Amino acid sequence: MNEQTAIGKIEASPGDRAGHAGPANFSAGEALVQPSLNRISIRGRVAQVEPKVMQVLVLMAERPGTVISREIFLDTVWAGTVADDYLLNRAISELRKILEDDPQAPRYIETIRKGGYRLIAPIAPARVAAALAPPAPDTPDIAPEAPGDAPARVQQPPSPRSRTARRAALLGLAAAAALALAAAAAMLLSRAPSGPAMAHEVRPLTSFVGRELEPALSPDGSRVAFIWDSGGAFDVYVKTIGSEDVLNLTASPVDERHPLWTADGRALLFSRTDETGISILRVSALGGGVTRVFRDGTMREIRGMSLSPDGTRIAYAARENAAEPYRILLATRGGDERQALSEPAAGTLGDTDPRFAHDGRTIVFVRGVNEVTKDLYRVRATGGVPTRLTFDNRKINGAAWSPDGSRILFTSTRSGMYGLWSVDPDSGELRPLSLGNEDVHQPATAAGIDAIAFEQWMHRSRLRQIGLAGEADVGAGQQFQSTRWDSNPAWSPDGERIAFTSNRSGPHGIWVSRRDGSGAVQIAAFDGVFVDNPAWSPDGARIAFDASPEGRTAIFAVSPEGGTPQRIVDGPGDNRNPAWSRDGAWLYFESNRSGQWRIHAHPVVGSGEAVAVTPGPGAHPRESADGRHLLYSKPDVAGLWALPRQDWRRAPARAAETLLIADLDPRDGGNWTPADAGVYFIRRPPAGAPVLSLFAPAEATVTDLVALSPDFEGWGFDLSPDQSRLLFSEMLTRESDLRLAVPRQ
Repeated sequence: MNEQTAIGKIEASPGDRAGHAGPANFSAGEALVQPSLNRISIRGRVAQVEPKVMQVLVLMAERPGTVISREIFLDTVWAGTVADDYLLNRAISELRKILEDDPQAPRYIETIRKGGYRLIAPIAPARVAAALAPPAPDTPDIAPEAPGDAPARVQQPPSPRSRTARRAALLGLAAAAALALAAAAAMLLSRAPSGPAMAHEVRPLTSFVGRELEPALSPDGSRVAFIWDSGGAFDVYVKTIGSEDVLNLTASPVDERHPLWTADGRALLFSRTDETGISILRVSALGGGVTRVFRDGTMREIRGMSLSPDGTRIAYAARENAAEPYRILLATRGGDERQALSEPAAGTLGDTDPRFAHDGRTIVFVRGVNEVTKDLYRVRATGGVPTRLTFDNRKINGAAWSPDGSRILFTSTRSGMYGLWSVDPDSGELRPLSLGNEDVHQPATAAGIDAIAFEQWMHRSRLRQIGLAGEADVGAGQQFQSTRWDSNPAWSPDGERIAFTSNRSGPHGIWVSRRDGSGAVQIAAFDGVFVDNPAWSPDGARIAFDASPEGRTAIFAVSPEGGTPQRIVDGPGDNRNPAWSRDGAWLYFESNRSGQWRIHAHPVVGSGEAVAVTPGPGAHPRESADGRHLLYSKPDVAGLWALPRQDWRRAPARAAETLLIADLDPRDGGNWTPADAGVYFIRRPPAGAPVLSLFAPAEATVTDLVALSPDFEGWGFDLSPDQSRLLFSEMLTRESDLRLAVPRQ
């Protein structure tokens, strides 16, 4: 679908999207407009209009707020006929009568002297309030106006698979939509520090094939905007809550991210990144042309943005390249200048997910040491030193202000799995929110609307073995795989056991099983802190791994039989991805202690400090099979490098590094493993599926061995001690849907 989509051009597609033969139903102010039925419903009344009258209304709705000249009306609606102003005047008069609109103080149609007419009422896809106002028993289909402050209740619409039933339900729902949404102003979270957490009922919003991410609730709570990778790249979509109607607003070969509603609900802002930098664009909520409102040509990656309540400023998180941290930047909408609001430390992930407070004076954001160690911070919108709000050092994936603006909602693994929490930004008091769901990501709210939209992930990683002799998958035991997240496997030196990371018991931990997957037990965990990257010592007595229980990632070691993990590498910065030297004398790891990720070596025996061994950036260190070279990749750079093994204490990094494999893709920086015959690695040809290949350094040749799936995504490669099997983790499922949580009545 191109960027010139108008109100009536809703794209039809398979699955959950509903197609329409003509213009889609929409709301104008309080009125539900059904063009295909020539019907307008408002405040419990239903009016049938002539087709030409409906065409006049639809023409204005396609260009909300735009003055439509009399000539355009006559040439469009009455094309090919003899028409005059009398017919147009009569159509406008009939519409005003139905809408009870006063031409002297218009709320729907404004007359522009010597210009024409324009539609000034808010326009949106057909509103359905049922998802935000659960029905009471024996409630009629069409709810009467609620007396006083009593909320009007509406009945849940029938299944959207019946178009006739849906239209009948929408007719009644639209009459009560405004009252039901106004009644949703009850506070989501109390400021009182005591009492049980409010229970919520979770309902589905989307269930499409692919990933639906980054939900944004419209200001009136009737719609949700989101991104969906239905065609490869992420595009912006809008869905009416309680309906299956989906409107595709953008179509671009590059990803479009972070949709935001304008305050009037008529348009959305979103980001698009290409070779020229980051652009923030605007599109009507009904589709149409895209307008650029801001461009930052210095940044290349964006990770979250927020619009100020008055719509004049945009806060966004961006960075120049992968080696730099994300910063919170503030731009004036329609301007070309920006202001940096945060300056995170070099070598860290940085600051992401900015969220304006309801008063626009402060911005909350997530500060990450890395992807697994994060906390909430707050900074004034005018700048200053950020204030830390949480001290968890846990994973966080998204934040939002509560509908009443008093608390901050955020997803965290502080209890082990991703759950929803809230914090008082002034007192720091924390409180869990019960959504009955262990995978809550990227919460989204709208001021005054008692609902929380969020992402629910269905991600699963499995362990996989490939036999290198038979070029096929090796059948392991029935317990080799699970329905949870298993990753980063490592063979024991005798080939009889496997260590791996898993969340089989809830929080991620280090597990050990027999080679067929049986007898799996957890040997190390840190009460919800993310742990990863197990590596056996050459004598099989210890397993090193990384974890961040105190904020910075450190290297620990534990017995394969379990026990208390011992910290073996700490110090400035983060330290991760441990690997033992073949003789057991050194422990290699990545560290950003110098401001960039470099390979360091720490002596295992005796005393001594860790030393940087690579002349520049490095990641995923391992020694060659003969122990004569240190092999490593580089963050976000293609290739595999080699450095001669030496006494790192005496002459660190004196020998020059050499490029060993040029066509190792940056996404496969850890997808390789040394062997006597060379290096097994993932090769991604310009055309075709990825291939498991063998690089032979003596001949400098590459031999393709096993074809993998076109969408292969794997990591954590390790070769069995007898070099007959390759073990790795592979993404099996990467799906996400959107959900809506409302307080239980």
